[in-house]
Amino acid sequence: MITRRGVLGAATALAMPAIARAAEKFVIISHAVHRDAATKGAGGDVTEAWRRANNVEIEWLTFSVEATNERALKEANLTQGNADLVFMLDRYTAPQFAPLFEDLNDWMRKEAIPDFAEIPQGMLAAHRFGAKQAAMPFRHATHGLHVNRTFLAERGVTAPRTLDETLAAVEKLSFTRDGTRVYGLLVNMDDPASPIDWVRAFGGDFITPDYKVVVDQPGAVKAMTVYADFFKRNLMPRNMVNMKTEDVITFMQQGRGAMTNQPFNRTFNYNDAKASKFPGQFDVMPLPTGVDGKPIPAKTSVWAMAIPKNARRKELSWSLLRHLSLPESTVLEALNGNGPVRPSAYADPRLQKIVPYAMAEAEALKSARLVVPGFANNAKAMDMFIEEMGNVLLGTKAPQAAMTDLAARVKPLLPSA
Repeated sequence: MITRRGVLGAATALAMPAIARAAEKFVIISHAVHRDAATKGAGGDVTEAWRRANNVEIEWLTFSVEATNERALKEANLTQGNADLVFMLDRYTAPQFAPLFEDLNDWMRKEAIPDFAEIPQGMLAAHRFGAKQAAMPFRHATHGLHVNRTFLAERGVTAPRTLDETLAAVEKLSFTRDGTRVYGLLVNMDDPASPIDWVRAFGGDFITPDYKVVVDQPGAVKAMTVYADFFKRNLMPRNMVNMKTEDVITFMQQGRGAMTNQPFNRTFNYNDAKASKFPGQFDVMPLPTGVDGKPIPAKTSVWAMAIPKNARRKELSWSLLRHLSLPESTVLEALNGNGPVRPSAYADPRLQKIVPYAMAEAEALKSARLVVPGFANNAKAMDMFIEEMGNVLLGTKAPQAAMTDLAARVKPLLPSA
């Protein structure tokens, strides 16, 4: 039976617009650099199309480097976590943490990432434990050699291509200029990444990927001997033992350093017209060849995306992880300042137009290695490296004695111990 009230009710319903379903909240734990790489810059918001398609709003919970990893592990340890996706840095992950996260090989079998094979095995291995792929590479930071062209020209030095040329350049580029002491080589010591580049140049290392301590072997001892000699002869700053990354940036900008080995994108800091006394005068290139005639394995670090086992919407988590890993997404993220984990991104004209070092970084990446493999006590081991290297520089221990002591202190910290 049709009534007046029924007709009016139907008309009212037709006149009212459909109420849109509220967007779901998707929680990501990361550093701010990951959020920015995914959402801001010349590449635009890489997540926008995915968010619209899935009716999702992303809540980025960002922290410092150490706090990001601590928060990710804390969330993954909960009975039911709140995080849908977390970012992890290689040196904070370890075999004992792998069970907290999904095996991404299983998700690859369900819906593979296109052109997955081009992602370097070295990057994948940073978060692979046994056969389990606990996280997917998203970002890398790889060292290159930065040089001040003005100083090279004034001192008659060409950009070094070999270890011998580098050692000679350190001497020639250490001088006093307009009353300012210029140091041939700057090395920060808030972690071992920069010093270990030169340890590897002499054929040495700290801890191998299979958790063997080799820092007491001839290559590392030779590197420490050279460091001590340079320090004693004022070819490196007197406060080098306390130099942090920020100090290296300031020294290079002020013209107090001629060369340094730091991440490639640091060239933008050194050439910054607002902060640098030598804007546009810095070049960056792959590290020179070492004693074996091969490229020095430059330090690289790898941030990767992981899905906690306790995540509530794992299909959605994999969907976004996969989207951020697509070839086109990788290029757009690189345009936003990310270190692309796909080598093909470096050949993209859009990237080459705004990143002058693109091909040089691609070359360096071919032989790059992690500073140390991941294990629970790796931060403590790295602190011990800096402490014993400081003993060498200050002359309180001979290089061999310091490296022997370092090896003895670190071995009990390793997973196999």
